[in-house]
Amino acid sequence: MAADAKQIYPKEYTIWREDPANFIMNGRYPVRDLWKAAKDCWKEMLLSPGESFLVVTHKSLLRALTCTALGLGPERFRSIDINNGGICVFNFNVRGEAMLDALNTTAHMYSDHVYPG
Repeated sequence: MAADAKQIYPKEYTIWREDPANFIMNGRYPVRDLWKAAKDCWKEMLLSPGESFLVVTHKSLLRALTCTALGLGPERFRSIDINNGGICVFNFNVRGEAMLDALNTTAHMYSDHVYPG
């Protein structure tokens, strides 16, 4: 699929790969939209201090959630790579500041034969 996009839309593909925060599609900035969704998600979760949440989502939104929790902007979209199915664990202090406990844990996928050993 990426090879097709690269051939059919070479300019757009280059922007998506090299400057995803400024990639525009149908008048929208998808990565910036992800950042807004991630920030909204954190705000909602932080309204319930002491609670635990399981968030199951796609790789791109998980990247946005991780980056926004760490205070990184959309220009850092590709700074952290997360596998589909990767587990990230955050704890938040009483001020709502994130502490990253686990990033992209994938051991469960190897033992469940999702990835060949």
